[in-house]
Amino acid sequence: MRHFLLAILLFATSLSHAFAQVQGVELDEPAIIEPFTLSDQNGQTFTQNDLKDSWTLIMFGFNSCPDVCPFTLGNLEHAVSETSMRVRPDNVPKVVFVSVDPERDADVVTDYATFFHPDFRGVTGARADIDRLIENTDSFYRLMRPDKDGYYEVQHSSAVSVIDPEGMIRAKLQPPFDAGLTAEFLARLQIKYRKEKAQTN
Repeated sequence: MRHFLLAILLFATSLSHAFAQVQGVELDEPAIIEPFTLSDQNGQTFTQNDLKDSWTLIMFGFNSCPDVCPFTLGNLEHAVSETSMRVRPDNVPKVVFVSVDPERDADVVTDYATFFHPDFRGVTGARADIDRLIENTDSFYRLMRPDKDGYYEVQHSSAVSVIDPEGMIRAKLQPPFDAGLTAEFLARLQIKYRKEKAQTN
């Protein structure tokens, strides 16, 4: 599996250099994240409270995704690295990969995320909690009909949700995105956020 992921990642990286551009869109109004409880493969929980006091990038997918997920996670690894050179260390966004396929991914979801970066977090959980977070982030997924061998594909949105330190959705990133331009977008978003907070205090 690691060799397959590495091949996809190398292909995605070369493709992104040729075609990538930032596609960050700030929401008109920040959106609230309703309570949810997910967990990693070791049983460590991840809830809406873990979104507080830091910037977080959330994406949805599934471990056996052949293209979109490894491509986007590769993009995020580069974008977060670039962002770390523009913001304070405590403002570098965390990356959370949420699997919408817990039946197949629950035991390996963390391994999948950390393949792309050791600080990335992979979580999944009960269908109701996944659906709640999907709805709150205006995302989507669909489990396709299984074939005769029981294998099924998963359709899902590729956008990455940008969550501010208050646990509110502030923006969406649509891959492919250029690492430098995306880092600049995220840095400017943080500056705007701090100005807004200063005006309300």
